[in-house]
Order: sequence, then C-alpha cells, then structure tokens
Amino acid sequence: MSLEEIWPPYALTITCGNMTLSPVRDSDLPELAALAAGGVQTHPGAFIVDWDQGTAEDVARSLATFHWRTRAATSPEKWTLELTVRVDGEAVGVQSAGARAFAERRTVATGSWLSRKHQGRGIGTRMRQVIAVTCFDRFGARELVTSYFEGNSSSRRVSEKVGYVDNGSLIDVSASGTHVGREYSMLLTPDRLIRPDDEVTVAGAEVVAEFLQLPTAPRAREE
Repeated sequence: MSLEEIWPPYALTITCGNMTLSPVRDSDLPELAALAAGGVQTHPGAFIVDWDQGTAEDVARSLATFHWRTRAATSPEKWTLELTVRVDGEAVGVQSAGARAFAERRTVATGSWLSRKHQGRGIGTRMRQVIAVTCFDRFGARELVTSYFEGNSSSRRVSEKVGYVDNGSLIDVSASGTHVGREYSMLLTPDRLIRPDDEVTVAGAEVVAEFLQLPTAPRAREE
C-alpha cells in the first residue's frame, strides 16, 4: 500500500498559481520548525495558542507533537487538516481547516500561521482564500469561522480581505495561561468570499471526502 492509501488526506494537493497546499508530512517538519523558530507572532500574546515560544528545540518538538496528535485524532466526527503552504516550492507556513459534526453543521474553522519573513506580501490572504474556495466548492461547507486574539490586528485585516465579518467575542486565556484577553470570532459565507485572482485546482478532494465521510463523497452522493 502507498502512504496515500494508508492515510488518504495525503492525496490532497491544492494549487493556486505558484502556491500549493498539501497535508503536513513528517518530511515537512524540519523545514516548518526552522520557519517557526524564526518567529511567527508579531508580538507576544498575539496567538491564543502560543506554541512558538521557547528555544528552537522547544518549538520544533511542540510543532511535531501537535501535528502527530492532530493526525491521530482525525475522524469523520471531528477532523482537522493541517496543510503545508509553499510558494514556488518554498515552505512559508501552515493553513488549517477543521470541523466537528460537519455532515450536520457544514461549518469549518480555519486557522493559519505564516513565518515572519514572509508576512506583508499578500501570501497570508491568498492561502486563506485558497482554503476557503476548497471548503466551499469541493467539501460543501456552508460557512467558515475564524478567530483572532485581542491585539492581533494583522490577522483581522487578512480575514477582512478574504470577506470575513465580525461574529462576536469572548474572554479567553492563552494555552500557556500567560495572556488573558478578548478573542474575536469572524464569519465567512460563500456570497462574501473574495476569491483569488488565479484559479484554484484541487486534486484528491474526492478521496479526502470519502475518508472523512463528507456529504460531497461519491458514496454520499449515490445515497
């Protein structure tokens, strides 16, 4: 059996111009760890999950264990796809999309991080446009949600460029417990999505849909 047969999400490849998104593989981890060690947050406390803190070794191990744990917990009832984002073949960050009870709710939560040296070039906006197009057009999502921690205005601006609108807030605590602040939620529907200039092509969508038992899976359509 191939690795894609053992773990079907690996069959997924999303392309938009010179950008590609594909599920994080173990072979991607050293490159992603080096990116993350160079800094991700614009300032301490910008993320609700402050995994990029500590030594380079701390960051690398936190990153690796997070991806292994996320992969192991994936099921049709609750899933998260963590995708390595590459521009001209170079890794620049990670885009995630996840859902709980997707067959009933059709809601996908998105999140992302981009290395500091690649920020401010429109890459963050485009990678989020690409995952939104994929979720709406190929996975059958009705809405996408995202959130940002108080003070992370750059994340808010990127969300607005994609078409997200405000959707409430609550007081939350960072994963380490070192920062307390307001977490703002944002909502995106298909009619509000601002699509990228280049076409989004998706390979392996039906394989992933069948593995996750999405309503867009071939078997689901037959039923």
